Order: sequence, then C-alpha cells, then structure tokens
Amino acid sequence: MARRSLLIWLAALLWIVPGTAAAQGRLPEPLQRYVEEALRQSETPGVGIAIVNGDDPPIAQGFGVRRMGVAALVDADTLFNIGSLAKSFTAAAAAALVDEGRLGWNDPVVRWLPTMELADPWLTRQITLADLLSHRTGLQAANTAWYRTGIDRAEILRRVRYLEPAAPFRTQQVYNNALYVVAGEVIAAAGGTSWEDVVRSRLLRPLGMTRTIVGMASSTSGNVATPHVVIGGRQQAIRPGDYVSTAPAGGIESTARDMVRWLRFQLGDGSFEGRRVLSGETLQAMHEPWVIIPTTPAMRSARNVRFFGGYGLGWNVMDYYGHKLLWHSGNNDGVMSYMALIPERRLGIVVLQNSWIAQNLRFDLASRILDHYLGLPTRDYAGETLRAARAAQARAAPAPAGPPPAVLPPLELGAYAGLYRSDLYGPVSVTRTARGLVLKLGEGDEAVLTPLSRDTFAVRWRNRIWGEFGDTRVTFALDDSGRPARLSMLVVRDRVEARRVEPAR
Repeated sequence: MARRSLLIWLAALLWIVPGTAAAQGRLPEPLQRYVEEALRQSETPGVGIAIVNGDDPPIAQGFGVRRMGVAALVDADTLFNIGSLAKSFTAAAAAALVDEGRLGWNDPVVRWLPTMELADPWLTRQITLADLLSHRTGLQAANTAWYRTGIDRAEILRRVRYLEPAAPFRTQQVYNNALYVVAGEVIAAAGGTSWEDVVRSRLLRPLGMTRTIVGMASSTSGNVATPHVVIGGRQQAIRPGDYVSTAPAGGIESTARDMVRWLRFQLGDGSFEGRRVLSGETLQAMHEPWVIIPTTPAMRSARNVRFFGGYGLGWNVMDYYGHKLLWHSGNNDGVMSYMALIPERRLGIVVLQNSWIAQNLRFDLASRILDHYLGLPTRDYAGETLRAARAAQARAAPAPAGPPPAVLPPLELGAYAGLYRSDLYGPVSVTRTARGLVLKLGEGDEAVLTPLSRDTFAVRWRNRIWGEFGDTRVTFALDDSGRPARLSMLVVRDRVEARRVEPAR
C-alpha cells in the first residue's frame, strides 16, 4: 500500500512540475538515438534541444553533461549562452517599441543618438534602425577585436565613427556585431530605459521566460552548461566570456524550456497564451528579407537551399528544400547555438551546445530533426561532417620534426616596445619583458610575440580558447629613421591597424 501511494505521489509530481516527461514531449526514439550517438562520436559534452511542431506537445530535452568529467546532466532547464540568437530578441524589443509608437523601423539613428558620428556625414544622417538590424549599412565588420579589448557600450558608440565602408550603403549584408550594440542603445533611448529592461518587460515577462538572463555576467554556478574548447589538441572546460557590453549582439543566456516559448511566440501571430505581445505586422516585418544575400551553388547545396538568401531583422531568411526557413546561429567562447523556424508548418528547432569541438553539430542535428518532421529523405549529417574533418586532418602536412631555427628581428626587441593606437580598436601596448615582447589589446587579451621574419612576429594569445585559428601575426612598419612607427595584424577577421604614439619607457 505504501509503495502504491509513493507511485501515485511521484506521478502527481511529474504532472505538476513544468517540463517533465508528462507535461512535455520527448524526441522520437530514432532522433534520441541519433543525438546520443552524434554526441558520442563527436565527443561533444552536452546539448539542449527545443522543438515546437504544430499542436504537438513541445519538446525541451537535454543530452549529455554540463561539464566534462562531472556527472551533472544537461536537462530542459540548463542555462546556455545563446550567442547571436540574441539578435532576434533585440529586433523584437525594437518591434515592441514600434507597436507602442515610440520608435520607427526607418527612424534615423541620430534622432535617438544625436552624438553618434560616422566617417561619412551623409551616412550619419541617413542610417536607420532597420539598417542596423539588417546588417545593410555597408560598414566594415567589427565582430571580434572590440570584444577582446574589454570596452563598454559608450566607447563602442564613440568608435563607430572610425568604421570604414566595405560595401555601398544598402546593397549587401555586412554582418556587424558592433552596430547591433548601437541598435541596443537606440532601443534604450526610445524606451527611456536600458536595452535590458525593454527585453525583460516587453518580451521575457509576457512570454514567461523565467530562466532567461540578459545584461549580466555569464552564469558560472548552478544548472549551467560550462563552455569547452580544444586547446593543444585536447578538449577542456573554460570560464565563460564577459558579454555585458555586447549583449544586444550576443549576450543572453537561456534554456531549452524557455526557448520553446520563444519558438512558439515566433511561430504565432504576435500574441502568446491570450496576451498580445507584438502586432502581427511587426512580427512579420522581422521575418521578411530587408537585404538579399548572394548565394552560390555550393552554398545552396551545403544548406539545402533552393531559391534565395536574405536577412530580415535579426533573422536569416532562406528556404529549406523549398520551405521558407528563418534561422540564426550563435557562437561565443566555447558555446554554439542554432535556431530554425519553418513558419508554414509551425515547426521550430533550437540546438544549444557547450563545446567548440564539433562546430557543425548544431546544424547537423537541426537538419536531421527538420527532415524527420518535414517527412524528407535524410542523411547522416553528423557522420558526414565527422568523416570529412578526419579526412582533412589525415591530409594535413605533418608537424615539423623540431622547432624552427631562431629568427632575429633586424632591431633590438626593445625598439618595438611602446604604445600604439588604433582609432577603431583603441590602444595596443607592446612591452619588453625578460622573456621577450608582450602585446595587449586595450584592457583585454595579452599575447606573446615571437620573431618570424624581419619585422613580423607570431602572436600567441595567452588565453588559449581561440586555439590555433585565433593566433595570428603582427607586422611592424618602420619610419624613415628606421624606428617602428605602425603595426598591423588580423584578429580573426578584423584588421587592426595602429600607429605608434608613445615609445617604451
């Protein structure tokens, strides 16, 4: 009798706790097995998956572990940093103010930020909120280097005057995280509060996204997915990065369960559980292309795209085997994400993963899930990616047998030391130490410099999360007197050019 009462109590508990197996669906068994095997084969610690499919019970489910070597499972309530999926929240926050009559998609940015200046005064007057949100400003990308310098939003806003044109205005997409930060400042000014408060009050609270966090340093304790990267050929856990200053572009944490609510809202008409959150018109405006993205046969084949590519407001607008597809990916230190909507089928998917070890896994799992629910022939996407990666590794040139011969720069190392300044990226210091030269970006990352040839040095960041693809090289240019006067280096995809303003002391 006691055992029967216990079973009844447990069943009741499962019924009343939100998101348990009784309240929400689970992935069909074939998909569960596929996800589990893909994690095992790729050595990815864990993923959170959210699925909405019409009137079926939504799915919020975790797989794997939050941290390598720790028996703490990922579940529906595990927090992940969602990276650039945050852009859909920033666009929706703007949409809420559009509905309230506080803001217009085509409002000039200087109406709300009168101190903002761009290099071209005409562009300063013309650029609008929609231009920022659709990445159609034509201004050069500034996606990595600013994040690594540790500057705040006010300084980002000041420095956009140094962004150079990369394409004619409103002709193509030039993806720019920095200008999403500016969009967040427009939202704050129009709302009379902070970007964070607009997101919380207009979106998170009405949608009941109680576990989603904005505008705070990344969570490190509790039910949180730890980020992982590969350093020196070995996967390891790292501390999460600080995304407070760039949060409108990619600094929100959420869970599979909360992202179910975001998917349901985005697949609806702007209302949620009987409450109007956005008008159908503003919701639709975000989901339509505001700029076309050129595609190639190879790109379309890789992404199962048949027609065109475009970018809306916080969303890529493409198709998946002819079905309209709205999607976005996200990538922050050691975490990755992907979100996809098929509006005509009321189908939505989110994949959150806590490692960089298999960077295509989020796409591969989403494609397999899309195929299942759309009734399409499918493939072993994750297996294909893994086999291709292993083949590429096998073809890679073997490492040299020993260290390269020492290279001496033409000048004494202390001659390169000093303070260099980039209008766009700020100060770059080069310091002579007992062990050689050390370079530092603003108040952010440091790197050790090793001579390569003449005035070019290898740049190896002390923070190893970026691994081999983050390391780079810096070249110093000499003035007429033979002294270092400028430096140039590529930080991921951002070109940093700095002039010397102060010699070493």
